[in-house]
Amino acid sequence: MSDAELRDLVQTVASEQGFKDCRIHLKPFSTGGANYTSQLYYVTILAEGKDDLNLFAKVACVSEHVRKQTPFKIYDTEMYFYTDLLKRYQELEEKHNVPEQHRLATVKFYGCRKEYLKEIIILENLSSMGYESYDRFKSFDWEYASKAVTELAKLHALSIALSKQSPEEFQSLSKQLKYDLKAETFKPMIENIISMALAVIIEENRGKLEAFIQESQEYELDYFYKVQHQPVIMHGDFRASNIMHRLREDGHLEVVVLDYQMLNISNPAIDLMYFIFSGSDEEFRRQHYRQLLDHYHMELGNSLKRLGVDIDTTYSKENFEADLKEVQPYGLLVGMMMVPMVTVLAEDAPDMSTATGDLAQFAIPPNQLAIARLNGLVEDFIRWGVL
Repeated sequence: MSDAELRDLVQTVASEQGFKDCRIHLKPFSTGGANYTSQLYYVTILAEGKDDLNLFAKVACVSEHVRKQTPFKIYDTEMYFYTDLLKRYQELEEKHNVPEQHRLATVKFYGCRKEYLKEIIILENLSSMGYESYDRFKSFDWEYASKAVTELAKLHALSIALSKQSPEEFQSLSKQLKYDLKAETFKPMIENIISMALAVIIEENRGKLEAFIQESQEYELDYFYKVQHQPVIMHGDFRASNIMHRLREDGHLEVVVLDYQMLNISNPAIDLMYFIFSGSDEEFRRQHYRQLLDHYHMELGNSLKRLGVDIDTTYSKENFEADLKEVQPYGLLVGMMMVPMVTVLAEDAPDMSTATGDLAQFAIPPNQLAIARLNGLVEDFIRWGVL
């Protein structure tokens, strides 16, 4: 897509925000391997007598060939979140007078373009406000992880409140957001990822992992996504690369969750497993794994209470523990898939804009950091009795 099309949309935003005779600066940038689906731009709108307006633009760059192989409508889904679902969530927060500090932290949405293969989303630029992404090459610490999970609990609580207070509306969303994870095109990529992971696991543990994978092949990928007790609209790609944070002068950490491209109706524990096993190391999990799970359920209860919902009759600790037991093996599978992707160097990241082959080419060989993380994953699941 040409810069001219982005400029046209930015010009519309500028007019809506009262900028006349303005100048527009576009600056493309890379996340160094953390993003695969969009070309990113810093956008600045300048005009005499007005403060600069700092924006962030996501321009679709996934080729049509790749799109046809996947069930995800990532751009449509994210635009739907900002134009419709987020407004519905904010109405719920207003209705129940949720204090500002306990509301879901989100980025301001300015506009979008929905034309297929030329989609654009324009948001406020959090970087200009002091926010930054977590270093994906480092395991997160307790402060960051607990704050991120608190935001996840708010997101899930809003979904649960919507399902209880507007069940017909939630049922309609369930049909709209559900996507098929049985696509045959995923299998070559998953097989490649698993093969690469097995090759780097220490020999004494490899047999246990092979036996686990053999057993797991009896299930479809969406087996773990099935709802056991309480459905939620899950984030679907809840990892450090999709969260921005800043440390205020008073020492308070603020986080904002981004990239609502993979919303799906599922088990609440899926987002937790995805977050923990895509971005933590063995040391963090030894110290904080159980603590983080308990923290999530506590914060979910707090958020639900503020929305007029009782967690004990909605998603009790007993039901939460049952869900965790059921989906914990998913943590190992998602770790094998995500760790090489999360830790990939910029020069080794796949290019989804020009891809013409099948999805198997997006399987990323583990680097040294990924190898250490993968072996730590296997050690954890042996210790927990899953392997």
